[in-house]
Amino acid sequence: MYKVVNETKISFYDNSNNEIMYIDYPTDECIWYFNNSDVITITKDMDLFELLKNIISQQYDFNNNEVLKSYKKNNKLVWYSDCYYNPDDEWSRNSVSYLTIEYLDDIFTLKCTKPLDNIIDRVENSHVIAFSPLGNGKYTKNVESGLTLQDDFVTMVYQKLLGKEKVKKLHIK
Repeated sequence: MYKVVNETKISFYDNSNNEIMYIDYPTDECIWYFNNSDVITITKDMDLFELLKNIISQQYDFNNNEVLKSYKKNNKLVWYSDCYYNPDDEWSRNSVSYLTIEYLDDIFTLKCTKPLDNIIDRVENSHVIAFSPLGNGKYTKNVESGLTLQDDFVTMVYQKLLGKEKVKKLHIK
């Protein structure tokens, strides 16, 4: 897998030049788009590996009152997309994609799921996993830093992949 950066969009391609997924920050949300539900394997030689390792090493608190419960335990993160859904409507709940990131034996696996795809037997599927930073998404809190998972994803993954890490410098006049 290799990456191509085009302005704000970071695309990942397989060896046959097929786009597998991309990360972008087009407006007020950072999105991770997956072309299908296939399991994606991330190994040490890939750009995403160390960035995901950093995310998976963080500890987060999540809102336990959510109907769709994101969680992080040891080497597994399950993240329901930051999007609107009607918690009282089964069709709406089943329309929300979620991402599972697991770290085992120095390999990350990424898997997107949308329950509705199985219910209606959808052959082709894609997934948008949204991260709404700056307190605009659902409640998450990094236990150590106090930031949100969404903020961490933007700063620890997206910005580093872009190569545009912000460094604040003190200018003295």
